[in-house]
Amino acid sequence: MTAEDTIYEEALSALKSGDLPRARDLFTRLLRMNQNKPEYWVYMSATVEIARERAYCLQEALKRDPHNVDARRGLQILGLQPVDEAQVIPLKWQKRNWEVVAPVSEAPAPPLISPRTVFAVVGGLLALAVIVVLVVTGLNRPRQRPIVIPRDLNLPATMTPTPLPTVAAQASPSPTFIGPTPLWMKLQATYTPTPLYVNTPHPISEAYRIAMRAYSRQDWPGVLNYLQQVVTVQPDAPDLYYHMGEALRFQGNAEQAIAYYSQAISVNPQFAPAYLGRARARLALGKELDKARQDLETALARDPQLGEAYLELAHLELIEKNPEEALQLLAQADSLLPDSPLVALARGEAYLALGEVDAALEQAQRANTLDLTLLPAYRLLGAVLLEKGEVEQAVEPLETYLLYETNDLEAYILASRAYEGANRLPEALKALDRALALNSRSPEIYIRRGELYLAQEEFDKAIDDFKAAFRLKKTYTAGMGWAKALLLGGYPGDAYMKFEETKALAESDAQKAELYYWEAQSLEELNEVIAAINTWNKLLALPEDAVKPEWAEYARQRLQVLVTPTRTPLPSATPTVTRTSAASSTATRASGLTATATRTPTLRTTATRTPTPSPTK
Repeated sequence: MTAEDTIYEEALSALKSGDLPRARDLFTRLLRMNQNKPEYWVYMSATVEIARERAYCLQEALKRDPHNVDARRGLQILGLQPVDEAQVIPLKWQKRNWEVVAPVSEAPAPPLISPRTVFAVVGGLLALAVIVVLVVTGLNRPRQRPIVIPRDLNLPATMTPTPLPTVAAQASPSPTFIGPTPLWMKLQATYTPTPLYVNTPHPISEAYRIAMRAYSRQDWPGVLNYLQQVVTVQPDAPDLYYHMGEALRFQGNAEQAIAYYSQAISVNPQFAPAYLGRARARLALGKELDKARQDLETALARDPQLGEAYLELAHLELIEKNPEEALQLLAQADSLLPDSPLVALARGEAYLALGEVDAALEQAQRANTLDLTLLPAYRLLGAVLLEKGEVEQAVEPLETYLLYETNDLEAYILASRAYEGANRLPEALKALDRALALNSRSPEIYIRRGELYLAQEEFDKAIDDFKAAFRLKKTYTAGMGWAKALLLGGYPGDAYMKFEETKALAESDAQKAELYYWEAQSLEELNEVIAAINTWNKLLALPEDAVKPEWAEYARQRLQVLVTPTRTPLPSATPTVTRTSAASSTATRASGLTATATRTPTLRTTATRTPTPSPTK
């Protein structure tokens, strides 16, 4: 018998005995092993409690077996398919709780449809409904034994626990399937990042066992609910407070979690996991990093074998930009946590910070292989592939990450770079739109989107984005982008004024070369020949390594034309914009800008382009 067959028998046994949580866990494991068996999906539908989930499971069963009778009956009772009369259970197979009593009085004239026929049809439909509901929802729901707190326990008279914040325990909803399919349904492996450090016996054993089962399902409100019952009769058990702190931390309530970790420490100062948990909560809050470091060092002093403390110390070193120190700590963590995907992930981040891209890629792939559901590994894979120049390959892992993590601003910026490199500019723009929805005060995002609009020759949109970036932070990049967008958009007078304003922000000869190259073109468009000649000469006077060869060649061509007695006009051509890197853009004119009317006819005229509203504050 295979392992799958064994789990299947255990799952059926749990379902028949009414232990729905255990049955749900087992059928979840079976679906990870094999999603193509419709019976797994049908039985899974019997373990969930929400109609949407039930329908999802039954629909998945029908995808794999369009003729599956149980799945069809379940969807019919849910009202998602019309009732099929062929599936009505025959009357002779139905159990009835009533008897048809023969009439004593004189029989009336027989109606068109006899009562017996009506009873048969109605009874059949009722039986169908009952049977389908039994299959879909499960008849025997688990009856939890009432938890009785003994009143004669001899508690320590001096034990006065520090008051803790009240936590309102809430029922833990079953997972819904609205939105993307959960990764555990798509992938074949899972990793539990919350192993139990301790699992000691407690007086209210039933409540404690239920709490630990909830912990294994990551049902954090359930953990709090049952542990609060246990801690009332055993307030001197540090592991109870630790697990309650963990439940709060995993719900994103780090502040409240710290109170519970601190209570565990006050009960037993030698309890190492509490220091680890408190440090993690402080790292999650992004403050009191010195105290977090002190907690981690104390945890290792209490338990030198606590590998996760080495891992968190490595994370702290990465936060403080010390990747070499992080790698040393990760070597110690690896010896205590062999084959940990989290260690591989942290190593990949450290190698990427050091610029060792190949080593970073190896560790990112290892983390992904060890745990296919570890989302940060997909993000790291995308970032490393971008650094290696394998831009198109970076798209898929970043898409996977953002499918489930929709609030990571930096990940959207990475995705925009990947889409741009793959020549999928509309998707790159959408990624930046999402990033700006998360932070509308980031000049860097406006600059990146402005560069993409330049590449698509949407000059007015580019002007607005560069203007927004410049108003948020006056930088050379924002000012130069704004001026180029104005020039290419047909506003050479406005462009010249912006070039002049940006000159003070140029810090290198390379930046001056770029500015002179574009400013000279705006002067030619304004028919300011002398000024244009002077600017082209300034470009050629810069150090040779600061000027792109094609810019120098173009400058010489323009000077040859401009200094002739009869000036040859600029050839008319549509401006073309080419991208030079994933991080910055250079709009390059093939031969000349198309002559268009400008809103600034002379250099002395103030730029008049309609102002754009400032970014939302």
